[in-house]
Amino acid sequence: MGLFDRLKRPASRPDVLISGVRLKIRAGRNPLPHPLAGAYVTAFTVADEPQQAVRQAVLAIFDMGHDIEEILPEGLELPMSKWAAYVAEAWPEFPGYYPTQAQIAAKLADGGVVFSPFAGFEAESMEG
Repeated sequence: MGLFDRLKRPASRPDVLISGVRLKIRAGRNPLPHPLAGAYVTAFTVADEPQQAVRQAVLAIFDMGHDIEEILPEGLELPMSKWAAYVAEAWPEFPGYYPTQAQIAAKLADGGVVFSPFAGFEAESMEG
């Protein structure tokens, strides 16, 4: 398979992997809600390699006006066909938050990024 064939690969194929990139973010040009100093979030995207997934996730956070404090090592990969099962197991408290199995391929097409809920923390939580 050549480079251009991979770039044209439809995100709806079941063998396509969704990458989950875990990030620790802070306010950038846009503030976070008061009194939050930062937040943890997982960015889901489709990429041919891990570095591309990280790049897409970071650019999406920058587009939101936030900065990256840390790219966390505990990322994940899952087959597109397992998206609904993953959401049901990992995020049962957010049944309507995520795209459905039928919607996820379109949301991630052409470099799209879907975010988990942002888990915010206050300034004193940053000190270790």
